[in-house]
Amino acid sequence: YSSVISYLVITVMRTLGLLLGLFATVSVCTVCTTPAYNHTNCGPGTTCCKFHWAPDGYGCCPYPEATCCKNGYTCCPKNSRCVDKGKSWAVVTTCEPEGKLGDQVCKPGPPIPFSKTKPNCLVLGDSVSIGYTPHVAAALKEQGICEVQHTPWGGDGGAAETAYGVQCLDYFLSSPSGVKLRPDFILFNFGLHDGPLGNTTIPGQNGLPKDYLAGLTNITERLQKTGTKLLFALTSPVMCNKTRDNCVINLNNQARKLMKSKGIPTVNLHDAIVNKCGPVPQPACMGHKGCWCPHCPPGYKWLADSTIVPAIKKVLAGEEV
Repeated sequence: YSSVISYLVITVMRTLGLLLGLFATVSVCTVCTTPAYNHTNCGPGTTCCKFHWAPDGYGCCPYPEATCCKNGYTCCPKNSRCVDKGKSWAVVTTCEPEGKLGDQVCKPGPPIPFSKTKPNCLVLGDSVSIGYTPHVAAALKEQGICEVQHTPWGGDGGAAETAYGVQCLDYFLSSPSGVKLRPDFILFNFGLHDGPLGNTTIPGQNGLPKDYLAGLTNITERLQKTGTKLLFALTSPVMCNKTRDNCVINLNNQARKLMKSKGIPTVNLHDAIVNKCGPVPQPACMGHKGCWCPHCPPGYKWLADSTIVPAIKKVLAGEEV
């Protein structure tokens, strides 16, 4: 009997060890008490953290057993201490004792399950893209072309700077619950948060122009590996400030050259808006002060209908943009 008891004890201990090891590698956010498509679930090697920009209140940190900073925006590696400078969305965290910058927690991907009967299209981009996406979605749905969602799911600057895109792209291409998505088409954009809005580094908000091309190249090559049809949107202008808009033009030139080398078509949001509003700088556009500096709610439908939707339709039809 003693040998049988010993065998049972060893078996139970091994089973518990396997289970504990499994649970240690997967971080399921406390909000996800029952499986749900739009509740955040972080995968192996990451940590679930409270996050103000996520609609369900949680996002994913790219470190295992990470320190989730109390500010509700950033995180640091395991056993680090968060030292914050600034407040709210502009907080910059230093992880001590390493002395490295903390990462902004990743926003989740699109919240609505993909259609099984129609093509699925994603718009991956900044806060301007958040503004025009509902109009793109309405037009393409009405025409029976595809179902459109924005990724990431959340407010603020959307996909923000390229460094944040490199860090969080896998989450942007997954459902909040962790289901890998296979869209039929992706319109993507980076640039506005890589210098034009401020020549400072705030993880998850702003990056530097010198880092733009390397980050965009990383994102582009990873998107190409998905096999989906791609269209890059050249960044919209900063109509009220010529210095900032010159930075946009510089980044657009880099992006245009990269996309040409990768065989990816582009749609020029910058020139479409400047042709409508006049040369930069302009204090007002389309009858509204500060329009396209960089946002313009009254102009989002016009941009979608006149420029973005026709380009998407051409790409989906296999035509040259």
